Amino acid sequence: MNIHPLSSFLLRKVNLVTATVMLTTMALTSVAWVYASSTSNFAQTISAGTLSVDIVDGSYVTVGSPSVTMSAKTFSFSCLSGGTASTGTFGTASQVIYVKNPDAADNGWTVSLAASNTTDVWDSAGTDYDFNDAGGSGCTDGADADSVGGQMTVDPSVGTLAAGACASCTTTSVTKWSSASFLEGTTDSITLLTGASDSDDIGDWKLTGVSISQTIPAEQPVNNDYDINMTISILAS
Repeated sequence: MNIHPLSSFLLRKVNLVTATVMLTTMALTSVAWVYASSTSNFAQTISAGTLSVDIVDGSYVTVGSPSVTMSAKTFSFSCLSGGTASTGTFGTASQVIYVKNPDAADNGWTVSLAASNTTDVWDSAGTDYDFNDAGGSGCTDGADADSVGGQMTVDPSVGTLAAGACASCTTTSVTKWSSASFLEGTTDSITLLTGASDSDDIGDWKLTGVSISQTIPAEQPVNNDYDINMTISILAS
């Protein structure tokens, strides 16, 4: 069939316009597909914290210079021991022994008290006395590194244990230990508190009211500057 030249020209123009429209549509569709997602994925990691023990106030703020004030005693020609020994309380409402386990020790933990060094003593500008000598039931110098008597006894069992800031935590399988006395080379640290493997893996606890008793040798000189530094620590099982 013969097609008029003008008709052929118009047909070619129509086909060209159609092709152009199709290409433009495809390009727009392609661009829309590339930029279709308007959602970003935000990722978050929460890691286990550090197992710790501290001395804090009632608001869980670290106490800068914690201390224990022992009962004052009068000069005595006899050893001050048992019911006459000097006493104090470790862990009070304003100086709480505070344990935190933020999923750091799933197999349990142990809190202990010890002197900075086993050869430490109740230091004074005058005559010192000991904290870990069992000689004469703490009244006299025994077979240790120094030449002074005296012995400290720690009794966590009479203290008060409670859960801390964690609303869902319990004291199940967290145990206050029994009374013990320091003895150089044998009992250099005393366990205060333990968390067994089935205690809360994520939790915090407060301990107050730990009893401290110090035997003082006979004729210990009058002075008001006796002191000793004791350190609390925690170890994962």
